Amino acid sequence: MISQIRTAALLLALPAGISLAQGTVSGRVTLQEKPGTKTTDLDNAVVWLESTTPSATRPRSSKVAVEMRARQFAPHVRVVTVGSTVQFPNQDPFQHNLFSSTPGTLFDLGYYGRGESKDWVFNKTGAIPVYCNVHARMGAFVVVVPTLLFAQAAADGRWSIASVPAGRYMLHIWHERAAEQTQPVTVPATGAGVTDAQLDARGFVEGPHKDKLGKDYTGPGQIRY
Repeated sequence: MISQIRTAALLLALPAGISLAQGTVSGRVTLQEKPGTKTTDLDNAVVWLESTTPSATRPRSSKVAVEMRARQFAPHVRVVTVGSTVQFPNQDPFQHNLFSSTPGTLFDLGYYGRGESKDWVFNKTGAIPVYCNVHARMGAFVVVVPTLLFAQAAADGRWSIASVPAGRYMLHIWHERAAEQTQPVTVPATGAGVTDAQLDARGFVEGPHKDKLGKDYTGPGQIRY
């Protein structure tokens, strides 16, 4: 009897359209490229499932790291839930100065050297670009999602999200070189295989970003590498 009461209480606490049954949602992302261009960065694609019945419950936050080494961010793309803390340890034998100019996520961590680490709490959803004010070609993305149901694609573009409660969702597919794509997904108790999604990267043009003051990297101490 106690077990039945607990199960009934849990069912009542679930958002409408969501059941206790769970499955695995999987698929594959590809990029449509300009003629003669080979795709080498499918593992930067991010997918997540957002319930069509919004919940007032905030997903569990976490603390993860994005390292700076060899004048690069590692990893280049990091996925976190909203409210998570990202640490930025400096592994290089020189200083870095991390910043973001994204509206709603403006920050400047200042200059700090090898062995030091600073962090930032990401409270706004979206793909947040992060740069170094010293090295013009250093860039990364922190993709902040409102759900625990997310995945990053493998090198071949395949992805999988396990333990997905049956229900109705909006599938989001993001890559830095293409417009974000969405599609509705209904997840049965046995899971759902999602049709392969192709993003259009033909219009992507790589170019330099501005420094933290919105200017070109020409000031003292700024290095173009």
